Amino acid sequence: MYIIVIGAGRIGTHLAKTLIDEGHDVVVVDKNGDVCHEVASELGCITIRGDAAKPKVLEEAGIKEADAVIVLTGSDETNLIISLMAKQMGAKQVAARLGALHYEEGILKNLGLDLVIYPEAAAAGYIAELITKPEVLDLAFIARGDAEIVEILIKEKSKIVGKKIKEIEQPQGTAIIALSKEGKIVIPNPDTEIKAGDKILILAKTEKVKEIKKLIG
Repeated sequence: MYIIVIGAGRIGTHLAKTLIDEGHDVVVVDKNGDVCHEVASELGCITIRGDAAKPKVLEEAGIKEADAVIVLTGSDETNLIISLMAKQMGAKQVAARLGALHYEEGILKNLGLDLVIYPEAAAAGYIAELITKPEVLDLAFIARGDAEIVEILIKEKSKIVGKKIKEIEQPQGTAIIALSKEGKIVIPNPDTEIKAGDKILILAKTEKVKEIKKLIG
């Protein structure tokens, strides 16, 4: 997928790295030239210095070819404006980080938002899963209480010990978003192997929690 990440803060940078590691083409846009230079050096991706609320900047980023645009600036108003513009200019999927929880879902959909990212749930691994696997969960799920993040300790007898992420059955409506290995959080890739003692973080629709726990064993 071709993905534009707008806002190169901690979450935006980590998200860009996660998406690049998964093989996606990523462009990062930020107003700060020093930040753009740092991200380009660290991740090896294209960065664009500019205000994404201006159509010319979105055009330079390749908005018409974008499979997804993820807007992560610190302003709700700016994020909504950029999201609306991105959708109107041809982006196939638009996600935005919003700090407030009072927005009506219908209004957000009318604005062209496909996914809302709330700060308390804005882990890079979780965003990457939702953007690249949109069937997992739908708009504003956290606000409605339709899903939860579950932590499971992997024991010696677990059915998934020794398996790679790509070999693990993940029912629709669930996604492994992170691992805790020896106290360190790891964003897994398809070849990451599960070992006894690991803790896995799973994003799941509420009705799927029991099913995924049973599969893991």
